[in-house]
Amino acid sequence: MTRRHSLFAAALCVALFPALASAQQPAPASASGPLRVETIDSGFVVAPEARFGEINGELATLAGAYGGWVTDHKLLIGGAGYWLANRDDDFKMQYFGGLARWTLGGERRIGVSFGALAGFGDATLARSYGDLLGERNVAPGRDGHSVMRGRSGSAITSATPIRVKDTFFIAEPQVNAAWRLTRWMRLDAGVGYRAIGGAELLQDQLRGVSGSIGLRFGTH
Repeated sequence: MTRRHSLFAAALCVALFPALASAQQPAPASASGPLRVETIDSGFVVAPEARFGEINGELATLAGAYGGWVTDHKLLIGGAGYWLANRDDDFKMQYFGGLARWTLGGERRIGVSFGALAGFGDATLARSYGDLLGERNVAPGRDGHSVMRGRSGSAITSATPIRVKDTFFIAEPQVNAAWRLTRWMRLDAGVGYRAIGGAELLQDQLRGVSGSIGLRFGTH
């Protein structure tokens, strides 16, 4: 009787072994299941752009461009540069820097991006002598008659404009909306703020709110 039981148990193990082995192996993913494999769509974009704002109390237009590599229609890493378009000898500004943006809805017709430029630049502006050096520096001399005079020989007063050149660091956060016009072109518009640091004489004259509009070329 014991021999029969042993033979029966051995036969049962042999019969069940393939089933047990297959039960421990993971089942292959079904072709109709939720698993999806997609490539990350990335590429290069470039955008000529115009920016508007107030610099040194005057309406200013800056021309420039930004460009960079966009990953998965979301993250843009690149650079940008801008310079005053309506410039003259007493009204100059340019700045350059690295740019990072994160876009929501980049694959849709309208997307919104948040980012910032960080870099450096220089500017030449006209400021009054009194604003820079104070009223006491243009007072008459001890004899009551001598005054400071410029190259042209005219007396220098607190209202006399002086050309000042300064360098600065800039951080310009910005919010943009991009409207897809074609598969490879978008209208890009936004608003930002120029935060200026490191400028000893022109810091207050250069900082301020700015608006921008441009055309972005690229399929991403």
